[in-house]
Amino acid sequence: MPNLRNVIVAHKAQINSQVGGAVDIYGAFDNLIQPMFPFPMMNLSIVLTFEGITEPTTFEVRLNGPEDDLITKGEFQPMVDPFGVGKKIIDIEKFLIKDRGRYTIDIFEKKGDEIKFIKTETLFIADYPPQRRISEDMIEEILKNDEVIKSVKTEFRPFGAENSIKLQHNVSKDMPIEEGYIAIPETDRIEIDGQVYIATGVRRQIEWMFGNPIPKTEQTEEVKEEVNK
Repeated sequence: MPNLRNVIVAHKAQINSQVGGAVDIYGAFDNLIQPMFPFPMMNLSIVLTFEGITEPTTFEVRLNGPEDDLITKGEFQPMVDPFGVGKKIIDIEKFLIKDRGRYTIDIFEKKGDEIKFIKTETLFIADYPPQRRISEDMIEEILKNDEVIKSVKTEFRPFGAENSIKLQHNVSKDMPIEEGYIAIPETDRIEIDGQVYIATGVRRQIEWMFGNPIPKTEQTEEVKEEVNK
């Protein structure tokens, strides 16, 4: 029975045109950290390597979301080398990661009308940035230093929203909110165009900036772009 040797998830993968059996992989990852979901990817590549293939074999794969919900499925016959090792690159364009959680892939072997389960593997875990613990002492030290970041303002437009919203998050609740901006609510729930978005990841990402040196003028836009990713 064929065995699944490994699964690699990346932003892009392709067969190397110069080295037989080699695969060029760009941006491989195990965890996908984003400030807000849903999050769109232009392309998702899944590289599957099998071993122990002794005859032409058809496999079926099923890609599942965090609630074990089926996202897509398909079947294929991998390219097999003389040693029984087969590879397959699955490319999914405009892949939308709707929710946080663990994304998995189910592998089956197909023989005629018979289908045999081989294995379930984790593709990646999608989640918010980790939470930073900021003590009162840390806040006090940050407030004393005029050379570090105490407040971050950004214009944020979630995927799927027509309009954006201006957010400001301060290291201290006593600091004022600039006119035209709103503070991230304690519930982290923000309504845009009648749709409620959870801003927990945005809050966490910003909080990792507090206490860092204030960027130079030419770096300011880069900081805003990082928040908006």
